[in-house]
Amino acid sequence: MGESRCVHDLLPRQCGLCRPAPSGLAERVTVTPGGTVFHGTARCEALVEGQRKALRLGLEVHDPRAVPLAQVLHDRPPCVHCFPDYAPEGTRLCWIRRDGVWYKGLLKRWSGRNAANLWEADVAYVADLALLDVVADQRSLLPREPGQEAPPLSTR
Repeated sequence: MGESRCVHDLLPRQCGLCRPAPSGLAERVTVTPGGTVFHGTARCEALVEGQRKALRLGLEVHDPRAVPLAQVLHDRPPCVHCFPDYAPEGTRLCWIRRDGVWYKGLLKRWSGRNAANLWEADVAYVADLALLDVVADQRSLLPREPGQEAPPLSTR
């Protein structure tokens, strides 16, 4: 006796539209046509602040809309503010220190060593409601586990 199939005639775990959302994500997410990430809700503070910034810069602002996660999961990463404990395949959760404060971040890739022979990585994080993509060296990074409390400020 075969396994039951979804409405798309695939096994549910094989169907990009019917399989359950990865742990830490929602079945439906919020996007804007001009955005670069998906959010958990249209009320995400980082999304709202991003739209305010776009207005100040004279850019076109689009209304957020809810879509199935499967529609955008492979096209854009999650908002670090909405989903701080989700790490897509090939990335790692991290702490990043800026101005003496530790922020939850997502280490996207190690980019090599800099002139001072320190490892550098591409990291995304949210600070002051702004989504930032930066290159940070190993002195300002620590590994992070889901739900982990911020490290003490004296670390490193």
